[in-house]
Amino acid sequence: MLRFIIRRLLVILPMVLLVITIAYALIKLAPGNFYATERGLPEAVERNIRQKYGLDKSWYVQYGKTMWNIMRGDFGFSRKYQDQTVNEILWQAAPVSATLGLTAYLLALTLGLTFGTLAALRQNSALDYGSMAAAMLGISLPNFVLGPLLVLVFALTLFWLPPARWEWWVKIGSGGIPNPRFLLMPAVTLAALYTAYIARLTRSGMLEVLRKDYIRTARAKGLSERQVVIRHALRGGILPVVSFTGPALAFIVAGTVVVERVFAIPGLGNYFINAALNRDAPLLLGITAFVAILVLVFNLLVDIAYAFIDPRIRY
Repeated sequence: MLRFIIRRLLVILPMVLLVITIAYALIKLAPGNFYATERGLPEAVERNIRQKYGLDKSWYVQYGKTMWNIMRGDFGFSRKYQDQTVNEILWQAAPVSATLGLTAYLLALTLGLTFGTLAALRQNSALDYGSMAAAMLGISLPNFVLGPLLVLVFALTLFWLPPARWEWWVKIGSGGIPNPRFLLMPAVTLAALYTAYIARLTRSGMLEVLRKDYIRTARAKGLSERQVVIRHALRGGILPVVSFTGPALAFIVAGTVVVERVFAIPGLGNYFINAALNRDAPLLLGITAFVAILVLVFNLLVDIAYAFIDPRIRY
């Protein structure tokens, strides 16, 4: 296991550099630039701007300098937020996205595992059909529809919750404890899709495991149904959920663009959209690298969790 973990960790750096290289090429190929205006700039001003940021150099010189700085952990200054470095923006925005994403995923995991397990144990019952119908609705209803609907009902009609913004209840460094009133609607909006997927994966995994011979043996030994489900069936039934958790958790923590945009949350997703609109290459590369690292690390953690959940798996 240790050798497997070391090999995977050694792969992370070249994979992240490859992702950054692809992102760098796409940014360079995209039309427009960060200093473009509708009226256009005088040629001398444009020349000075390009010289200041090193854009007058050849592409391979720019690429080499960029990659060298990134390998030292320096993404440079943002083109839009010129008084802030990309590292500072990531330090400010990551706790917001992480808090929202982890809250949403814990909510999705709790509801999805519960309803998926109950649906599998009561197959072809009203509970099964109702749970899967709700899951299908959660998959079919996009975030940009569910979010405004929640705002319309709970903020603009009932006046129970604020319609947007983000506020820390207790500030600790760049993060803290979020105000539940500002957290609830974005977390529910973000959790709906993942709850639906987890419920369906749990149901299918549990149905497969409940037909296994060792489950019949456990029941034949006189174990209660609760012990059979929790101690034996659930460990094998949640393996599809564990596979789904790695990339899903990485993307949800990195920030969901639509949800953060709808609720005006200053997370990574919102910064990513602004960076794309403003052609802010350093910030785009910084967020891309951050997401790539999260995906690779969470996938590694999923593989490790597999070995602990299922003793038949060895690396």
